[in-house]
Amino acid sequence: MRGLRLVVCLAMVAMITGGAVSLRQQAVPVLTVRVGGTALELSAGGGSLWVLVCDSGCAGEARESMGRIVRVDPRTGHIVASATLVRPNDIAVAASGVYATDFWRDTIRRLDPTTLREVSALKLRLPFRFTAHDNAFLPLVVAATPRAVWVATDRCALAHANQHASRVIATVRLPCAAFGGMSAADNVVWLSESLLGVYRVDPVTNRVVARIHLGPRERRLNADRVLLGDGKVLVSGEWTSGGAPTDGSGLARIDPKRNRLETVTPLPSGALALTYGDHSLWLARMGGPTVKRIDPHTGKTIATFHGHVGVALAVANGQLWTLSRNGTLRQLGKSS
Repeated sequence: MRGLRLVVCLAMVAMITGGAVSLRQQAVPVLTVRVGGTALELSAGGGSLWVLVCDSGCAGEARESMGRIVRVDPRTGHIVASATLVRPNDIAVAASGVYATDFWRDTIRRLDPTTLREVSALKLRLPFRFTAHDNAFLPLVVAATPRAVWVATDRCALAHANQHASRVIATVRLPCAAFGGMSAADNVVWLSESLLGVYRVDPVTNRVVARIHLGPRERRLNADRVLLGDGKVLVSGEWTSGGAPTDGSGLARIDPKRNRLETVTPLPSGALALTYGDHSLWLARMGGPTVKRIDPHTGKTIATFHGHVGVALAVANGQLWTLSRNGTLRQLGKSS
């Protein structure tokens, strides 16, 4: 299960620091929002911050867990809407709705972004048998664009649904490797597939059109998180040697025009929260005292924010925010 997808087991905080600007005057949080619960995800979209938390039944397989999705106005820090979710796992935000996965019910739910009331639900099934008596989809991750909803599972498939979450348009077969992450735009979907690298899917043909390994077989990045921004595809992961994990991690930059790996910045290990916004990659050690702002074209640190970091980051309304494990949302400072 994806769990807290914004927290990645990497320590990218040791990025190149030459020329970085220290923004120590922005250390004191301006706004604090107490959502409560156990943090699962923090997202920004549609001019709002979206917090997903689990309130009860969160341990173990969480088959009967209960949680909430909370919409926060980043200008005021006020909670403007909140709704209960059964078995909260992952969310995606688009103009057509807020989409939430229900892992144990093989379902994607679409919520009205204003009221957070459920307006539709789509049951997913694999178009093949994963085992002799099992074609459960078990959705892990959802991504949304203005015209489509994409749902990934680690059971060798990617579902392409319409924006109303009322029907499945196509199912794309994927390798049965350890699924990492996914990002989608109008004209492309990118998925990380462990040691197989990154896969590019054409949303028109619903076919895999590119497969990009992140290094040679003897030393390869185990692809995990995928982020899109400013003409680059950024992929985080752990370095491997002969297929076995090592102590190092890295950030790969891919040129989507050529479907080619440009470079990988080597990084040490550790737990990291990261997000993309205002033309930059933002990363910090979970529970650490600083956030690095990274230029996606060079991989260099261009600014440093000082302030206690929780387990997730997001950028909204020109401000950088962090979410703590206990469901406290705090503003760290200006992002632009």
